[in-house]
Amino acid sequence: MNPSQFLAYPVVAVPARDEEERLPRLLEALDAQTWACEGHRLTVVLVLNNCVDATRRVAEEAGRHLSGLQLDILDVNFAPPDAHVGSARRLAMDRAFAHFPDPASGVILTTDADAVPEPGWLEANLRAVGNGADLVGGKLFGNKQEEARLGPGFAERAKAVLTYSSLCDRLACLIDEQAHDPWPRHRDHTGGSLAIAAALYRRIGGLPVLPSREDLALVSKARAAGGRLVHPLDVRVEVSARLVGRAPGGMADCLKDWLRAEAEGLPLLVEDPAAVEERLLRRRTLRQLDQAGASERAAIAQSLGVPAPALLDADGERLTAAALIEIFAPDEPDALPTVPVALATMRIEQMIAIHEATPRAA
Repeated sequence: MNPSQFLAYPVVAVPARDEEERLPRLLEALDAQTWACEGHRLTVVLVLNNCVDATRRVAEEAGRHLSGLQLDILDVNFAPPDAHVGSARRLAMDRAFAHFPDPASGVILTTDADAVPEPGWLEANLRAVGNGADLVGGKLFGNKQEEARLGPGFAERAKAVLTYSSLCDRLACLIDEQAHDPWPRHRDHTGGSLAIAAALYRRIGGLPVLPSREDLALVSKARAAGGRLVHPLDVRVEVSARLVGRAPGGMADCLKDWLRAEAEGLPLLVEDPAAVEERLLRRRTLRQLDQAGASERAAIAQSLGVPAPALLDADGERLTAAALIEIFAPDEPDALPTVPVALATMRIEQMIAIHEATPRAA
């Protein structure tokens, strides 16, 4: 790879809490990246969040023998109310931003301390930015050995959810197509693998400091500001299937819920596909507002049940469609699951067939 073809220069930001066992694998994976820039090592910011194990020691040992990395380690003891992933990731990303001599050419990448990016992860992220993206979501896949230990019931549930999730995204591409993020793609854009242009990160005021879902809140802020989010299939990161996580409501809690439901013989429920379709149709309608005149804009808002004053910001200026979508048709990662996955899958496949057969107006 010739890095001179890309305008972007990367810094990786990683929050870590008691990760002495898994952090070395992440650092080794970052050291093995195919990206290379003559005269530069990859800068990795590690924010050690209230660690009580040997995370700092193993990080320093790794830094001594991984010649491709320049580690910037911050050992922080946040006050109890702030000792969460949002505080740690915000500090890591802010510190990453400070490493850029010129933010216009910088890209902040964040991942988790128990993740293992594929060798081409960094290069693929920068390629996406070079092609015009402002944010890049990476595809997450589980560690096969750890998942196998969770048993066949877990495997069946995971496969069913992945299938339904992919069908939801296929429907999204049919109803609310985005030219910059076309099908085929994936639908992950979480802290396990997220890249953002440094200039955009600064413009939107950085990562929201939340105890959970801080990554999705950042994506929402960036999209509301007009950021172009893409989901390339070649940006891939392995994540752990551990049952003891670091963030409440994270992947570990999700896996435990699946295992508990499997043990109790409970059905696997997902969001109603009708709600998914309604949200996508609402987004498509909201996107029309950018090209609409005043009277048409008011009519569109009325059809959606959006009060006319809500179309304006605090200064009385028109809000963009991108901003309005994040207000009135946002992602719903915690949508109430109400429909058995097999039934939901059948229904959404029917929706896809209908939308595929329906020509879109020019």
